[in-house]
This record gives sequence, structure tokens and C-alpha cells, in this order.
Amino acid sequence: MRRVVQLFLFASCLFLFSAPLKAQNHVVWNAVWDKLSKEVVIKGTIDPTWHLYSPKTDPNLGPIALSVTFNNIKGIKKIGSLEFLTTPVAHQDDNFGGMVYIWENQLEIHQKFRVKKSGVITLTLNYMVCDETKCIPPIDVPLTIQINN
Repeated sequence: MRRVVQLFLFASCLFLFSAPLKAQNHVVWNAVWDKLSKEVVIKGTIDPTWHLYSPKTDPNLGPIALSVTFNNIKGIKKIGSLEFLTTPVAHQDDNFGGMVYIWENQLEIHQKFRVKKSGVITLTLNYMVCDETKCIPPIDVPLTIQINN
């Protein structure tokens, strides 16, 4: 009986502590393949009062800017660099002691590819989100996209 109670308490702790961690992402991501333009389109919806940092932000200030890493797939080649369709907003941030560039509400990114054969692209988004009082430690969010020629 004691072992059953211990197992129940352990499972309860896992459930209680994992739920808040999942809720701290504050961004919902979606990535799709646009066959006509030969682009991966990544869209992020950011929770109200939260923001992401643009790569335009000086890395010496402290916030971790959004980065996107694509895996290498034979027959699918990345062309050029990421295109951020959503312009970041300049914001004087006293917490970091300088000008930061942030996205709020929504964000859209495009990346062109040359496709010789169909495959699956896996990308990883790395970023941190903050509101006016706190920041959540940087996280990696993997996404998978089916690419059809």
C-alpha cells in the first residue's frame, strides 16, 4: 500500500509541475510549405502582454533573440536567409539597459528552398519570451514540415 501511495504522489507531482512548464511557452507556432513560392512559412501567435526578441537586438544586452535552425536534407537546399515579414518594434528596455527590438501578437517568417526531391524538413526555433516583469528561460521548439516537389 505504501508503494502505491508513493507512486500516486510521484505521478501527481509530475502532472502538477509539467503543466505550468508547457503553459510558459506563450507562443503558438505553425509552419507550412508553400509549393508555389517554394517557401517554408512560419507563423507565431504570441500571447497578450508577452513579446519575442528580434535578431536586430544587440546580443550584448542580454535577451535571447529568436533564431531558426533548419536541418540539412539531401535534395532540399536553403536559398538565402530568413525573411522576417513582421517588422519588429524598437523598445527602450530599462531592464536590459538599451534598445531592444520586439515582436508582439504575431510574427511571420519565410525561408526559400530549392527542392530536387520531396522530403521532410525539421526546424528548431530558439527564443525567450518576456513580459514587463519577467522572462522565461530560452526554449527550443521543433517543427516538422513535409516538402512536396
